Amino acid sequence: METDAYRQEKLVAHFKDGDVARGYSPDFRPESEVFHLMTWDGDVTSSRKIQVDKLKALFHVKTWGTPGGHSDRRREFPSGEDLERALKKDAPRTIVEFFDGEEVWGYSQGYHSPAPGFFLIPADPGDNNQKIFVVRSSMVNIQFLDN
Repeated sequence: METDAYRQEKLVAHFKDGDVARGYSPDFRPESEVFHLMTWDGDVTSSRKIQVDKLKALFHVKTWGTPGGHSDRRREFPSGEDLERALKKDAPRTIVEFFDGEEVWGYSQGYHSPAPGFFLIPADPGDNNQKIFVVRSSMVNIQFLDN
């Protein structure tokens, strides 16, 4: 049975092998190596065990959107008051490049933690992603613009 606790954040898991899965997680934690992705189809609930090292990234999205969509991300950072507001969060402007060539611009949080990944808040406030958990082993390059 579907519960509100699992439905708080819509998640889209992008795997290194190209697979994509959507759902909700009752137990995702940045420091964990494993979590479960729950999905519902009517009254049927299924759970998939996810190994973080198999992921490229875990996208916390506003809406489900379309499969393969949302690739038209703006590649710029806000300026003026919007930039000042973003920098007050103590999150440096960051550009992440994944092994598959995808590039995401945002503000990194927790990059220096020992966790297998860190969060990136998209630079574009209109982006469908609220935040992205970037798995370190899926990156080929990272640039910090505020050092």
